[in-house]
Amino acid sequence: MPLSNHIRSSREELEQASRRKAAGIYYGDQRLLCRLLGDFLAFVDTRDLMLGPRLVLDGFWEAWVTLAVARHLQPGMWCVDVGANYGYYTLLMAAVCGAEGRVVACEPNPLLAENFLPWNIAVNGFADRIQIFPKAIGDRNDEAVDFTIHEGDLGTSSLVPFADSAGGKAITVPMTTLDHPCADWSRLDLVKIDAEGAESLVWQGMQETLKRFPQAVVVMELHQQRELERSAELLRGIERDGYSLRAINYDGEIIAVDSATVLEQPGEHWAGWIVKKWRS
Repeated sequence: MPLSNHIRSSREELEQASRRKAAGIYYGDQRLLCRLLGDFLAFVDTRDLMLGPRLVLDGFWEAWVTLAVARHLQPGMWCVDVGANYGYYTLLMAAVCGAEGRVVACEPNPLLAENFLPWNIAVNGFADRIQIFPKAIGDRNDEAVDFTIHEGDLGTSSLVPFADSAGGKAITVPMTTLDHPCADWSRLDLVKIDAEGAESLVWQGMQETLKRFPQAVVVMELHQQRELERSAELLRGIERDGYSLRAINYDGEIIAVDSATVLEQPGEHWAGWIVKKWRS
């Protein structure tokens, strides 16, 4: 489906148009149906007190990252959404990539992977192009790992070593590398990673895939406040391996940056735009 113009125009237009069209209808069983970006329908959990209310009242999330991703996507692209949650970016990818494209939504939280993601894919008519991969993505294959879920904040659930355990519930989930689901792919264009501190493990487990598809863009949210030393090692390793490190600024523009600059601001939200060779 073609995107509405405001989703690719500017942050101000995206936010204003999304808020104008935002709506919420209670469906029972802790489900609230809302409208995302003015174009998509999505169910959210009424017990989610962080991401859910913002999606219902605003209709968007991380407008600057949304802009950058939407501007890059093209029909026919193959994409992976690591940390899909309700499927906000998954739906955006599926809408632009179309029936000839392919999207894999990786989400280990059973509540999201077994309920909200399938509902949101179905209600938008995208079942023909999205595959749900209900596993944690990391650096090892076929291994059970501990995963912390925060029922009032579904957006911060994470692998136990990186999670804030206060108020959380630990469950066991399967882990695999990103190399595994992409093993038979003939192309890869974009990977979005929001792993709540475990992004270095995701990066380690996708190296064979990146070697096969060096043109792929990796959009990575970095959680320095949780693992500063691990983040420093990750960023320096990315640069060492010949990748160009860029960032998405708050206007949705892709700007030059280096690891030293990023690490000097550990409290700043940072969304990286990583490519093997920067293309102007």
